[in-house]
Amino acid sequence: MFDTSLLPAADTSLRCAVHAEVIGLHPGGSAFFVDEIIVVDVVRPWPKPVWAADGFTAVPELVMAAAEAGRRVRVLAAVGDEASNDGASNFAAIVVHRRVSGTGLLERIEHRCAPALVADLLSVLLLDGLDASPQTVVDVPAPRAELLICAQGSHDVCCGSRGTAMAAEISAARPDVSVRRVSHTGGHRFAPTGISLPDGRMWGMFELDEMAAILDRSGSPAAVAGRCRGWTGANGPGQVAEAAVFALVDDWAFDSLDRSVIVDVDGDGWRCTVSAGERHWTVGIALGRRVPSITCGELGGGKLKPGTEYVVTSSPELVGR
Repeated sequence: MFDTSLLPAADTSLRCAVHAEVIGLHPGGSAFFVDEIIVVDVVRPWPKPVWAADGFTAVPELVMAAAEAGRRVRVLAAVGDEASNDGASNFAAIVVHRRVSGTGLLERIEHRCAPALVADLLSVLLLDGLDASPQTVVDVPAPRAELLICAQGSHDVCCGSRGTAMAAEISAARPDVSVRRVSHTGGHRFAPTGISLPDGRMWGMFELDEMAAILDRSGSPAAVAGRCRGWTGANGPGQVAEAAVFALVDDWAFDSLDRSVIVDVDGDGWRCTVSAGERHWTVGIALGRRVPSITCGELGGGKLKPGTEYVVTSSPELVGR
């Protein structure tokens, strides 16, 4: 199931994110594969799972119904506006990020309603489509850059501690950026984990200066590509292939290009074709180490789950098509 040499010592207890650092785990290929990310204000404290919260228990079934209708969607809870004197906001927001045809970017649409109606509004958007409630859309300027950071401590202590701390650091250092604390985004062993928008990339194991460069679109993309969990427009192997091309091109403008990734089985691995604008690359991907995902704080790793790394077996090659 996994390489037992990668386990912590039997008398050692580690947090999962620390263990991932110790074994040099790479986050590539662990992002969502979605075209819609819906972010919903949900009052804290959040249970585990977050959709066990009052009024939201139907969310998993609604997401499955959307999937059966051919939609790839992920719903995240978010910490809402807690600035009022009594700690309760006058409205709740649902922010939709959906992929724009002809570009790799996600379009942002914000809905607002009374807090008591937010679960019903979410149901409408999941069952009837993202354009089903134009009356709740508000005309507000999109932030220059936006970052969703997993900070759900009820799901995992690493996201609760590292994610919360990183959200506070970035908010303090970069008040021009919209930073939102959200529920579990998967991959807590890569904490802190975040989703940058509108590019729709997921990141893990990043430092403050690295995320600042990502949000500012400054410096070399290749310098931070190793922190990329993946572009949400592709699946696992495709995410690793796309990130390899992103690092090769080494230009932030790459994120604005119309993009697609075709993943074909090739022996024990995959041959991926990454298309961006008028150019096309082929990239070979294979399974790497079988790694253990440990339980935080448990001796010897506690209850273990198998995890997978992907490796690039042939570097991106520009081809005609």
